[in-house]
Amino acid sequence: MLEIFTIPAQLSEELLKFYKKQDCYSLTSLPEHKNDLRMHVGVYLLFYHGDSELYNDISEINKENCMFPLYVGKAVESGRRTGAQVTNKQSLYGRLCEHRRSINQSEGLSIEEFSFKVIAMGSDLVTWGEATMIRYFQPVWNQIIDGFGIHDPGGGRAQQKRSAWDILHPGRGFTSKLPNLSEIAIEDIREKIKSSCKRFLSENK
Repeated sequence: MLEIFTIPAQLSEELLKFYKKQDCYSLTSLPEHKNDLRMHVGVYLLFYHGDSELYNDISEINKENCMFPLYVGKAVESGRRTGAQVTNKQSLYGRLCEHRRSINQSEGLSIEEFSFKVIAMGSDLVTWGEATMIRYFQPVWNQIIDGFGIHDPGGGRAQQKRSAWDILHPGRGFTSKLPNLSEIAIEDIREKIKSSCKRFLSENK
């Protein structure tokens, strides 16, 4: 029978320990961290602590500390297999700037309501690190409301449907190109968010 290699559990545990030691910063302060973040790739986490009714359970969890991320993403250079250098756009700073811009353009959200953590790491670990953190936290913008991390689809993909995120938080310029606006069941999403928060709290007592 074929043997399958799996990442040792203790490696994932070490990543979580490392993450918990990292500082949490307001998204408004992102430019102050440019010199550090533009030099590295890795995983980043966004935390919400505003007054949106949809996310008030998450905000309550994050009232004292950055505990339960709304979104987990990764920054990794596209040319990593050929040894390309990290560019601003591909770095932790570049990716966080994109998200800062998305939040700024959206209705009902403000960058003042968000904080972030980063886990800088080697390129070969980034995809694994992102998957590990998503699996552990099951963040709402990764698992329940899709579309926050997408880029401008360009002309070739302009017939794709508008994402759930862009329906709930309209305002990003490039989404005006996207037709087929669908209905969103807000109450279903709200219940899923509540369940996600309850799960997280029960597992982190």
